[in-house]
Amino acid sequence: MRIVIFLVCLSSLLIACQGVEPQENDDYFDVLGLLDKQYELLKINTVSLTKEAIIDLDTAVTSFVPDTTKWKNELGIFRRLDINKPKWRGQYVIAEAEDQFSNLTIRTYTTNNAEAEVKYLKLYYLANIADLRRVEASWQENNPVYTSERYLTLYFEDISNKIVLGAYEVRGSQKMMLQKKVPFSIKSMLDYQSLNLPQGF
Repeated sequence: MRIVIFLVCLSSLLIACQGVEPQENDDYFDVLGLLDKQYELLKINTVSLTKEAIIDLDTAVTSFVPDTTKWKNELGIFRRLDINKPKWRGQYVIAEAEDQFSNLTIRTYTTNNAEAEVKYLKLYYLANIADLRRVEASWQENNPVYTSERYLTLYFEDISNKIVLGAYEVRGSQKMMLQKKVPFSIKSMLDYQSLNLPQGF
């Protein structure tokens, strides 16, 4: 029961955080465009989702088929990784390097701006950025109600020469006011029953 209550509270906080997004610019990688494209794919396919949540010392596993509203909520936290906003123009340093553990290239966006919630964003890709395999980011948030530090990862697969979301993970810790810090890890695996591609995908 404790883990269910925590997940409900965590989901409510993530949804509340989404809000209205400022106008974007094209200085950095388009995270929102990536998520919107995957959402359009998920909307027209039957995809089961298996989630394993570890909250403090409690563990729970659940499987279900999300509807369009639930998919929007599931991907909502990753929309917080959008650094392509006017206020962050010129605030991130871009670097590229070969990944020593794979055949991928890593493009990294980092900032020392204390106000930035996204501390770094890493894109792992093959020959070009469109051939994406993984997105990693560090996101920190502090407000009067809670403080949170999260590490977010999106995993992509090449299916029929299309880059499709295969899994995602959120881990970190959260401390509500007057309560102890709670570590958590939520891993989500997608299983496509079929794969219909939206027009232009």
